[in-house]
Amino acid sequence: MKKTVLFTTIILSLICFSCDNEPYEGEIFIADPSTGNPTDPGNGDPTDPVDPTDPTNPGTTLQLADYDYMKSFSSPLGGETSFTADFVINSQNQFTAQNTSITFLGTTVNGVGAVIRDQNSDVIELRTTVDNILVNRTTVTYNLGKVVEIAFEDLQDPVDSFTFSFIHNNNEITRTKEGTNFTTKFTFDATTSKLLKRETIENGTINKTEIISYDAAGNLTSAVITGQDANTYTYTYDSNTNPLRNTLNDLYLFSILNDEYDDQYEHWQAVIYSTNNMTVTTTSQGSSNLDVQYDASSRITSRSGTIFTSVPTISSDATITINETFQYVN
Repeated sequence: MKKTVLFTTIILSLICFSCDNEPYEGEIFIADPSTGNPTDPGNGDPTDPVDPTDPTNPGTTLQLADYDYMKSFSSPLGGETSFTADFVINSQNQFTAQNTSITFLGTTVNGVGAVIRDQNSDVIELRTTVDNILVNRTTVTYNLGKVVEIAFEDLQDPVDSFTFSFIHNNNEITRTKEGTNFTTKFTFDATTSKLLKRETIENGTINKTEIISYDAAGNLTSAVITGQDANTYTYTYDSNTNPLRNTLNDLYLFSILNDEYDDQYEHWQAVIYSTNNMTVTTTSQGSSNLDVQYDASSRITSRSGTIFTSVPTISSDATITINETFQYVN
């Protein structure tokens, strides 16, 4: 995960942008296109096996006016960490700002995530500010429409800066982290462009493999991890359209490629990029207890309750409570 020295930045990076096994890990980017209308990533090249196409336009009835995500961690030993992320959405049904408030050990930190796009709506730079101070930025480089480099610059402690480089080979992408012995191999479905497998490799040896499965509708139904942090995650969905997928679909590939070695892929991909709305998630700790509410048009309006992450970086006795609210333009 992206680590910085400032206490406030550590909190923002850990909880807002890299929540292990949570919907908003792995950099969920908030985009404000500079000019023109958004296009498919990579200029929508239909021959690119890892270039997803936009979902069917659902019309204005599913266009979000606002989306809020709140989460809190509490432990039997005392203490609570909580954060609220307010997403502002423009008239093109894209997120234009994420305003985040985090409270940890009685201290509240305010942060903003923003992305700079080019005229094709491709992400070219990510900026993170904490209490109005620019603390880090990520620069993305393309070649013939494909991501070939992602460079993270830590403005508080340059030693934590790093660069990812990528090699594309049909439906496979291999990522190398500069100055380390780690590589990550991503395998995508040649037809649907969805991620099927992620392998983490150290010194040429695979030490962690994730196998991802989907149902006929395109929902992520299971992720089986073998090797390091072995686990199995399963997901259940309703039959209604997920409004988040329509607003973030063009960031699908970029979110995957910028997901760090010790992050988890499954939860945020299931919540954001599945066709329908996730209603139950199960880990080795147990099943979630979520209450999902809809309006008269069968649109999701809220999702709240407790969930389990079942990852080593979060105590197994921690109680995690989430509360999401969805508001539409009409």
